[in-house]
Amino acid sequence: MIPQPGGSREEGSMSQDYEIDTDVLRTMATKARGAVDSLGSSEVTQPKDPGHEWVTSAAAGFSASWSEGLTDRVTDTEDFADRLDTTARVFDEGTDAAKAEIDAMIWED
Repeated sequence: MIPQPGGSREEGSMSQDYEIDTDVLRTMATKARGAVDSLGSSEVTQPKDPGHEWVTSAAAGFSASWSEGLTDRVTDTEDFADRLDTTARVFDEGTDAAKAEIDAMIWED
């Protein structure tokens, strides 16, 4: 069997043009999403009675900052997983998919 550009499922989802194993990309995307799912929530709960006023204030500031940062990382991870899936799809579908993806990036609002 002669390898065709873009690879195929029969060839183990391997792009013959660039030797990209798209199954590995999809596995990475799944693991990234799994890590996000295992967090449960990106919001840090504040203690009910942390003590002195300055401790309460510090705990509130920490909770807000930590939650904001974690939410940003969750968004980054979800975007990364989406890009891995898109990359795998483009390599599986070949040159026409790559052209369509580039067109979408150029003309997207």
